[in-house]
Amino acid sequence: MLRPTFRLEVGGRVLTPSASDDLRRLYVDLSMDFPVNRAEATLRGSRTAWGFENDDEMFAALGYEGELMGVFRGRVGIVEADVTTVRVVGVGSTWRLVNQKVNRLYEKQTAGAIVSDLAASADVYTAEVQEGLSFPSYVVDDAKNTYEHIAELASRCGFHVFCTAEDKLTFKRYDGKEIHVLEFGSDITSIEGRRFGTDYTSVKILGESPSSTKGSDTWHWITKEAVVGAAGSGKALVMADPTVKDRDTAEKVAKARLEAIQRRLWLKVGTVGKPEIRLGEAVELRGMPEPGLNGEYEVRRVEHTLSKVEGFKTAITCRRA
Repeated sequence: MLRPTFRLEVGGRVLTPSASDDLRRLYVDLSMDFPVNRAEATLRGSRTAWGFENDDEMFAALGYEGELMGVFRGRVGIVEADVTTVRVVGVGSTWRLVNQKVNRLYEKQTAGAIVSDLAASADVYTAEVQEGLSFPSYVVDDAKNTYEHIAELASRCGFHVFCTAEDKLTFKRYDGKEIHVLEFGSDITSIEGRRFGTDYTSVKILGESPSSTKGSDTWHWITKEAVVGAAGSGKALVMADPTVKDRDTAEKVAKARLEAIQRRLWLKVGTVGKPEIRLGEAVELRGMPEPGLNGEYEVRRVEHTLSKVEGFKTAITCRRA
């Protein structure tokens, strides 16, 4: 029988099962749909005894005897205490992107280059950053925070944006290269599903006009032709996007938007502890009582919980790939 184990490091203090019995509960939440990763540790004792402070480094690893995997890295954002317990909340570095607003004009840059520059401006480390679309000009203003601008770039490119368990920003297209098989009856302990409806079967993007139909290098030419890109057929979702200045880019953005609205099946899958499953990877469900639920899904949220009462469990929110 596998025995769950952990390693928690906060501000130079190290907790492991063999050295301490003070950890009551550890919860880790990594998500593509919320900008900041979070870890919450509840410990027995007083704040004075532990000596934790805001901005202390925080690291958590989970697994089973003989094999630990890092699931969170960040810094302490909250320390709360009552008479018998201390609650320490760690946050990932992308909180700096959420709190930052800048005004910048980019010329002849790819989406990836813009993301890398914005991340560097907030002292956020990056992992894989793919190039994505090219923009003849792109404006980032203080009407939105930096993370919102990055998320919009990801949406236009059909990319995912998230922070890894190692606290590094990732900006890339889903590739499904890393697939984790989950069997009903052995790995899966619970499942919830939701299918979002839509009447739209195509997307039309209206770019900024006047512009050019001759490609992105001639975006500054004055023409009478509208900049329009479309994907799919049938009832169209029409969207205006002033960052799009040529037909080629409009068509690529339309395709990305259409792919997003077509992926309508979302599941939340409960499993035994699976520290190896990461954001942006894939899970393949097998042996489901409803055969239509079998197949590949892209992982969009991973929640780990470890406690004496609940044991070690993982909840995976995923979308049909």
